[in-house]
Amino acid sequence: MDPTPPVAFEDELARVVAAQRRRVLGAGAAVRLVGTAVFFAVSLGLWLTGARDWAHYPPLLLCYGGVVALLFALRFRPVTKQLGIVQSLVDVGLVFGLQQMALPVSPFPAGVAGFSLGLFALVVALSGLELMPWLVYGTAGLASLTQAVLMHQAGVGPGAMGVAGVTLVLVAAVSHYGTGRLRQLAMDLSHAEVSRQLEARRTTEVEDAHRTIERMLSEAHARNAQLEALQAHQEQLMQFLVHDLRSPLSAVTLSLSWMEQELPVGTPLVESVRTGLAVTARLDRMISDLLDVPRLEQGRLSPRRQPFPVAPLFDEVRRSLDGAARLRKIKLELGCPPGFQLVGDAGLLIRVVENLATNALRYAPSGGRVRLEAGETEGLQWLAVRNDGIAIPPEAREALFEKYVQGSREKEGRRGYGLGLYFSRLAAEAHGGRLTVEDAEGWATSFVLRLPRVQPASQPAPDATASWRF
Repeated sequence: MDPTPPVAFEDELARVVAAQRRRVLGAGAAVRLVGTAVFFAVSLGLWLTGARDWAHYPPLLLCYGGVVALLFALRFRPVTKQLGIVQSLVDVGLVFGLQQMALPVSPFPAGVAGFSLGLFALVVALSGLELMPWLVYGTAGLASLTQAVLMHQAGVGPGAMGVAGVTLVLVAAVSHYGTGRLRQLAMDLSHAEVSRQLEARRTTEVEDAHRTIERMLSEAHARNAQLEALQAHQEQLMQFLVHDLRSPLSAVTLSLSWMEQELPVGTPLVESVRTGLAVTARLDRMISDLLDVPRLEQGRLSPRRQPFPVAPLFDEVRRSLDGAARLRKIKLELGCPPGFQLVGDAGLLIRVVENLATNALRYAPSGGRVRLEAGETEGLQWLAVRNDGIAIPPEAREALFEKYVQGSREKEGRRGYGLGLYFSRLAAEAHGGRLTVEDAEGWATSFVLRLPRVQPASQPAPDATASWRF
């Protein structure tokens, strides 16, 4: 966009025209002074040599020279425009006065009247230098009138008077056209210069912006490389830590398994040992989540699609979370059709359900409910975990499944590591399914995993319960 608005440009042009008018006034005054001096010297010389008919010229030229000198001295005053008007009036008056006095004494009055036409044409041309069209045509009209008076006094016919008037008007038109073209040329040159400067500034700004963007991109790449390095170090450290956790966890699991075999069946202590085994299995699955996330991200972990019953999976999750549920007086409900089976990787899917159930327990109110459900509709099989806690706003649902994103509804200072829901989403996508947060009647929050119905693999399925424990 042109930064110079039309109004501002016109104002600037008017200022330039006014400055030019002062210079023209000075140049015109200088030309008039020189012309006056020459005519004064010629008329004075002729008068002194005996030409009596030139006697009246020197005094009038002397007065005219005084007026022109005064206008030249005042050319830098604020009244420059008015001085141009006065100058044109004085010019017409001078020519008319000189010729008026020359007619009675001249032996050729018609010649004097014809000679005055050239002088009036000169006056009209000089008025065009003032860059005021109305002044040019006004001077031409006044000169035509005075020329007609002189020609009438000289006995010239009306036809010649008309031709003289037309001639002066044509001189005014040519003068106006010339100055108008000069004005248009100045405007075009000014516009061209403004456009050139604007284009140069735009080019400079584009180059500066390009350099700034390149610098910002370079800095962003450097920061991104640093972040990637830090993330790689963080994940590598996490891999080392979680891998080292498995050794003591395996020892605890073996001890609990030995106690389960040695204790009498049906005693309360056996149930506690089994609960401990469920908890250690849960911890082992959490460690597997951390180890399997990079493999799922890179597509190196393919689910083993085999049929397995869902009811034992729900029961395993319930037993692993039963202690936490009783502590907060939360009722764990299971809803699964009899004999319902899924085709998928039981080891991955139980970890998905456990992550969702753990998340539901965290946000369910004390004394509330958490329900695990399974079913199928329209060729899709689904697993759902629902709770009656605080609802998740629709605009925040998608972001929950991003890496390292932690919920903003944390209670009592408990915070997760931001990988549970992310792992669950990756596991669902690896199965060709989708994990979403949906609205369900009677429940504040419902996480639903929908899986496509697929044919089971041809090989016999291993013991499902055993595949859940690592």
